[in-house]
Amino acid sequence: MGATASFNDATDILTVAADGLPAPVGYGTFPNANNPNTVTEQDFDHAFTYRGGSFGISRTFDSSTWNQDGFIRSISISLNDNALFGDEIQVGDRLMFTFSDGIKRVFLYKGTTFTSIEDECWLATSDRLDLIMRDQESLTTGTYEYYDQRNGRSATPLGTIGIAANGVALFNPSAGNGGNPPVGFSWNAHYPQSPVDFGDDDCGGHPEQNGQYHYHDTHFLDCWRAGSAMAGYNDYYGSTQYNGDNLRHPDGHSKIVGIAFDGFPIYGPYAYDSPWDNLSTPRIMTSSYSTKSVEADGRPDYGNTIQNPPAGALVEDWEYVEATGDLDYHNGRFCITPEFQNGTYAYFLSVDPDDIDHPEFPYMIGKSTRETINTNFTLQPPAPPPGGGGGGGGTPPAAPTLVFTQQPQNASTNPGETATFTVQAEISPENGPIAYQWYRSTDGGFAFAAITGATTNSYTLSTLAYMTGYRFRCRIVGPLGSSTLAENSPLDSNAAVLTVTGGSGGGSGSTSNRFDSTQSTLDSTAQTFDGT
Repeated sequence: MGATASFNDATDILTVAADGLPAPVGYGTFPNANNPNTVTEQDFDHAFTYRGGSFGISRTFDSSTWNQDGFIRSISISLNDNALFGDEIQVGDRLMFTFSDGIKRVFLYKGTTFTSIEDECWLATSDRLDLIMRDQESLTTGTYEYYDQRNGRSATPLGTIGIAANGVALFNPSAGNGGNPPVGFSWNAHYPQSPVDFGDDDCGGHPEQNGQYHYHDTHFLDCWRAGSAMAGYNDYYGSTQYNGDNLRHPDGHSKIVGIAFDGFPIYGPYAYDSPWDNLSTPRIMTSSYSTKSVEADGRPDYGNTIQNPPAGALVEDWEYVEATGDLDYHNGRFCITPEFQNGTYAYFLSVDPDDIDHPEFPYMIGKSTRETINTNFTLQPPAPPPGGGGGGGGTPPAAPTLVFTQQPQNASTNPGETATFTVQAEISPENGPIAYQWYRSTDGGFAFAAITGATTNSYTLSTLAYMTGYRFRCRIVGPLGSSTLAENSPLDSNAAVLTVTGGSGGGSGSTSNRFDSTQSTLDSTAQTFDGT
């Protein structure tokens, strides 16, 4: 079957089905000396929000207007807004603004340190954010939308985080606890100087215990190009090319090679030199990650053995260093692409700019994703043909997988009434006990706090007018009592929105996407933010 996809324009839902095999691209020999697993066909089905052509979730300060004097574009900051800087918005973060005059620009936040450098911003006073523009304008005013890097500050999970265009799963760089790494650390699954070998093939892929073949790094590009394997796969790759490379557009920009499960596209390594100028020369995008000069606490000394592995062999050896590369903490950037001339957020594969065949950490997606990863997919071996047919050996049993069979639904009440949110879940292929924990967000879905005592599959609350716009989701873990948790445990449900009609609901109603601290008034939930 390969991979198929369908897109619903009305809902922005992309539905993908794949068999997990890399056809029309080949793969290596498995089992092999360093990988005992067998590649098996999978039934993979996933529906998730596609965000190509968008920048993710927008934010607004209390003031949504700007004014400009020369090279300085200023935004008024309220006391509520100001509290975000330091604890929430940190020095080194990238803040993107889309202005009503058509300008889109990303600014590096410098804190309270004075800056006059273009594309940087700083708190000039306690109530004013100054953005340093490239171009001088006379006194003008306008409006803006604002996006920031915080949206995805949750760790990129183990397992499937996206899917390649040929239907192969994309994994993050970590091998988890495979290969017995030092306690508290994890091996970099595809590091050339690593003292452990996970038996990956020339395409940078290998199967895990359940037989799912997957890519950890960028070597699959070599296999996709070989013999123009992907050129005959579909017209997207076959109809155009750049100097014989059908993975690039005629102007040299990379084509989309996959999609992350937060909905953003994943491109190859080439992008326009200037992110907002499609006439600028495409070049390889560089990662902003590098190995730490000093070993992390508790890590064995840098060396050349399993006991003392070299710098870079462990995922924890790598750190993000702002402004050392083109790509942000998530290994992406805001930019225009051939597919999205009005701009998008996108991930880019990271390789050595002097050697495209040499992958560089984090390869695909950084240590966190731009938005929350949607992992509510099904994955299992295909059903056997009618009549059975057994035979020896066979496929190893599929790892257990958590599945929501019922997501929480939006609720609308009057003040003083109750609202109930419910989920139903099961474990495949063999059901078992599941733990539940409900979370609440008072800021439009940016941060979720655990609700004390809300540990069943339903949560009921008495609603008040100020709660309109609150979001509720449930986290499940299982199977309880088993030595092995489901491969996608813990799993978060979709977020359901509460609307409280009548009363003083805060002006225009929904508080979604606002930094308005008054919406958290009377919220007694312990503010222990979900760091996953």
